Amino acid sequence: MKKLNVLALSAAIAAASLTTSGTAVAEVTANIGATSNYLWRGTSLSSEAAAISGGVDYAHDSGLYAGVWVSNEGYVESTGANATGETDLYAGYAGEYEGISYDIGYLSYMYPQAGSAADADFDEVVLSVGYEFAEFLYATSSDIEADYMALTLSHDRYSFTYGDYAFDLDSSSDYSHFDLSAALTDELSITYSQNDITGDDDGRLVVAYGLEFDVK
Repeated sequence: MKKLNVLALSAAIAAASLTTSGTAVAEVTANIGATSNYLWRGTSLSSEAAAISGGVDYAHDSGLYAGVWVSNEGYVESTGANATGETDLYAGYAGEYEGISYDIGYLSYMYPQAGSAADADFDEVVLSVGYEFAEFLYATSSDIEADYMALTLSHDRYSFTYGDYAFDLDSSSDYSHFDLSAALTDELSITYSQNDITGDDDGRLVVAYGLEFDVK
């Protein structure tokens, strides 16, 4: 999964493109990254192992955007499917009005190497609204019948996220998590994450490195 920053990243790209005047302008950027543990919404999707990833994003000055993101690791807890490899496709619309940022997107998570777990793939609709140092995100999926909500508070290079996952078919799988993150540089970040899942609640310290660059 593309983690919580899928839409945040796209929103930033779209917002930047909106400042360009004149004829319609589009921007294409690429990103590469490595992490000591592939965390997504408070759980490890790489069995606590390191992972690498990369993607390409397209943003139009109208606010429309689309992109693709791939990782060498992926796991879907709801289906019990370990999948070596994940591909995410997403598209949406982002903008800002009187200091309030907004983003609505559609994401498709695919695991082409999941083998017999053909139902590992799923889609989500994601909405986010932000103002100053706070951002609220809501994601819903009819495929896995689950809803996710998160509030992120940011200041300078620091952020705190509290998230809650609710599963309609099995409420015993519901859980909450929090993440404390610090951007040590523009490329290097460190995150402490902990959830309340029994047996998986010891907490994790994750180091991630990423680069983003314009595609000429």
